Amino acid sequence: MKFLIIGIFAAIVAFLIWRSKQNTDPNEQACAIEIGNLLKAHPDAQPQAIADVFKKHVIDQSQCKHVGAMVMPQLRKQGLKPEDARILMGQVRGAYPLVP
Repeated sequence: MKFLIIGIFAAIVAFLIWRSKQNTDPNEQACAIEIGNLLKAHPDAQPQAIADVFKKHVIDQSQCKHVGAMVMPQLRKQGLKPEDARILMGQVRGAYPLVP
């Protein structure tokens, strides 16, 4: 019984990992990485500059939230503290309405 529960749990985890990799669009990932790099280099970047990155990668307004959710892990990978990353995410959210 114990092995059955462990097996089911492992299968669920493997499925979730596989599904998350299938749902990641390389263009969206590249956009999130570029926004992360922009915010790391210029923490005071204006929302218009972030919106320009969205436009460069042809991300429309309906996809902005999905891409924006990928920016936070990028900021964390670059060594920002969680509270600093949350502050910068306000600038990213401010760019959503500026994207056509």
